[in-house]
Amino acid sequence: MMSDFEQEETQGFKVKDRRRFSADGESEQGNDHKKPEEAEKDREPSHQEPRTEERTVKRPPMDFSTLIASLAQTGLFQLGLFRTSDMAEPMKPDLEGARQTIDLIAILEQKTKGNLTEEEKKLVNETLFQLRMAFVEVSK
Repeated sequence: MMSDFEQEETQGFKVKDRRRFSADGESEQGNDHKKPEEAEKDREPSHQEPRTEERTVKRPPMDFSTLIASLAQTGLFQLGLFRTSDMAEPMKPDLEGARQTIDLIAILEQKTKGNLTEEEKKLVNETLFQLRMAFVEVSK
């Protein structure tokens, strides 16, 4: 014979959110008279588009060169010199963030000294040079 506790443990439990505030912290007093299920429906955005099939993006294999390219892209983005297709304008430069990204690449250069191929060494050197020059231009 199972105790009540053991029965509850095997049956699981269900949690119902009955808070009177939205995720944004706004009061939902208009939902006081509604059942929790109805109130939940009201919280869901009505402007959602039907889900479409997710597209697969072919990504290059992750290696040292890809890491450096990714950090370089981050640095350009932080400098306000790179924007994505959904941005009307580049971001305002984040000079401190860009400085840290450049310093991170420099750390990788030092820590990997003697372990890089000539191509990887050239990539790191050119990336650092280009980002440092861009940083000087943007910070003027």
